Amino acid sequence: MKLNHSIGSIAFLFVAPLVTGLSIGIAPSCAAIIAGSAAEVAIYNFSNRPINTATSAKTYTQTIADQGVVISQANAEAIFISNYPQLLAQNLSDSTVKSDGIKYSGLAQSQASILGDFNLDAKETFSFSFQTVLNLVTSVDNPQSERAIARGNISFSLIDTVSNILLDSFGITQSLYSFQRGDLNLSYSDGFNPTTINFGFLSEGNTKQSALYTSGVYSRTFDSATNLRLVEVKNNIAEAEAVPEPSTILGTTIFLGWLTRRKKLKINCFKLSKSTSNNRIPRTPTS
Repeated sequence: MKLNHSIGSIAFLFVAPLVTGLSIGIAPSCAAIIAGSAAEVAIYNFSNRPINTATSAKTYTQTIADQGVVISQANAEAIFISNYPQLLAQNLSDSTVKSDGIKYSGLAQSQASILGDFNLDAKETFSFSFQTVLNLVTSVDNPQSERAIARGNISFSLIDTVSNILLDSFGITQSLYSFQRGDLNLSYSDGFNPTTINFGFLSEGNTKQSALYTSGVYSRTFDSATNLRLVEVKNNIAEAEAVPEPSTILGTTIFLGWLTRRKKLKINCFKLSKSTSNNRIPRTPTS
């Protein structure tokens, strides 16, 4: 596995480009507060053709502007192309809040998901390749009276639909705050092999940006015939508010992000470290 700390090295070669508005053109004159969260996933090189597919895209926004201006925007799209020789599943979601004033709050939430059902014979190997991108940004003029939060979650689940048992999983959860340190968690089970992780973080003045790219493969051989379901879900949340007096940031209750704990990579304060002896990162041989 390769780990590179450079936003500039992150490239995503999807059919549709990732929304890049979060990482460029952030000007304090445009808004006092900016909070943004965007993610995209592509799944391809399927070893088997699905017998059933489904996609979902949901968005929600909320604005309260007593003495100020708030713009909350959310977008979500998902496709699963299964009737062509080359199968492709792809989705994206992004949430952005821009605001200014002395008394206001804004919330933007987006969710996109992909589902595919596969029938596998005994001793058959199921596999696919994947790429993910997660971009977050927070920017404020006055950290004492303004707060911005960006959160993102990407998860893969492989489920036996007969026994309803979770067989394998892969998950990323990240938060970025204008007023405290952020956090990033990556975990995956044995079937997943993330071969590349590129992570970049930039802090300049009261603006913070992060970009996380992963790619890899999933592969598992099933001893017996299995009805397998692949589910990929992403959630993106952006929150911003003016804080004239001490208070807590606008609460969010629908942000759902579960991660398996069989193998876990924790990045706190954006520093990579191993938290237990069971955590590992696959490594590629060096010459």
